Amino acid sequence: MEPGNLRTSVDRQIAEYMDNHPRSREMFRRAQASLPGGNTRTGVHFDPYPVYADHGEGVHFIDLDGNRLLDFVNNNTALILGHAHPEVVAALQERIALGTGFSRPLALEVEMAEFLKNRVASFEKVRFCSSGTEAVLNAIRAARAFTGRNRIAKFEGAYHGMDEYVMVSHVPPLDGNLGPPDRPDSVPSSRGLTPQAIRNVIVLPFNDADACDTIINEHRDDLAAVVVDPLSTAAGFTLPADGFLSRLREMTERAGILLLFDEIVSFRISRGGAQETYRVRPDLTCLGKVVAGGTPGAVVGGRSDVLDLYNPTGSAPEIPHSGTYNANPIAIVAGLTTLRLLTQDAYGKLSALTGRLADKLGRVFRDTGLQARITTAGSLFRVHFLAERPRNYREAARDNQLLHRWLFFALLNRGIYWKLGGNVSLPMEDRHVDQLVSAVDDALRTLE
Repeated sequence: MEPGNLRTSVDRQIAEYMDNHPRSREMFRRAQASLPGGNTRTGVHFDPYPVYADHGEGVHFIDLDGNRLLDFVNNNTALILGHAHPEVVAALQERIALGTGFSRPLALEVEMAEFLKNRVASFEKVRFCSSGTEAVLNAIRAARAFTGRNRIAKFEGAYHGMDEYVMVSHVPPLDGNLGPPDRPDSVPSSRGLTPQAIRNVIVLPFNDADACDTIINEHRDDLAAVVVDPLSTAAGFTLPADGFLSRLREMTERAGILLLFDEIVSFRISRGGAQETYRVRPDLTCLGKVVAGGTPGAVVGGRSDVLDLYNPTGSAPEIPHSGTYNANPIAIVAGLTTLRLLTQDAYGKLSALTGRLADKLGRVFRDTGLQARITTAGSLFRVHFLAERPRNYREAARDNQLLHRWLFFALLNRGIYWKLGGNVSLPMEDRHVDQLVSAVDDALRTLE
């Protein structure tokens, strides 16, 4: 398709979207008077203005204009049980009636810690916090304190929250500042980062084990940790090549560097997360989203000798760590209720449904002659409009963004909410997959 024709098709879809969402348009106008750019969460904005949600029911959310949207985003993977799951709602109502927070520990946090230790093989101790950003920040601090080294390594394009160390080389533009593919440069992804943070972050190329080995060996005396999202979920959803994560484990162990898994998203693919699927045991793991049942909560778990740096008994801890909402009972109850419902059968259903979705979508794209690749892991799926499935951020970043923008609005106008793909929630059934596939098919038939 010619780019000019595609832009015209995008404009038509956006015009239809604006006709269908006048109340969201008005709310965005109001928001701009009180919030910078009408926004307090960068990732939910899109031009010309975002759709405003009103409430959720199972596999749908209903927006301010009353449009009922089949939701494949699920608050960025956090709602694996869908919206307002009755058992989570009931557990929260019961808990809230007893109080929403105390300046004392609760038995609930011990129960949750024991539950996670039984579920995740690498967890010897557990520490709670309130967000994924905090989990990663604390894991990095613990690694630096434990090793006595200052620098960390992360992978090009990867997102690990908003701490300044991990805001280096987060989805950087494909320009001359990136450096060679096998030796990426550290690129600041936000204003306000300190020069020290930029210097102290080494950037690695995902799925290039030999290059990683070379870079890690060069910096082994300075590196405290290597941080990795094992599925590279926010850097193009490029799955690890066979043996890549195992090699990473070997090279970090050999150099005395801690391996940190960011499983804030990937934990949803199986009972024990990506580390169970790929049979790799990290030193520390960060969890969020699903583990808090869609409420604000997160976890750092892993080796006792590292996490005991937070131990306050006997004397002041080597790493002080407090937080009014750490192990908040609302997050703990929502998380426990969610995880108990995620049985082995539940994960089997999610994976099978996602596989069916990918197969049917693949046939639709092939039948219409559109070049597309679909990647899945557990209940996660992503569409790439590329000739080959990408192996790293730079390859994934060459995806056809204009075509994705057209499909995003075309699906919104047909009652589907997704972002480059999405995730399946447990209440979904075959008919919901069929609804998505039918909407994509119908949209593609209108593409000139």
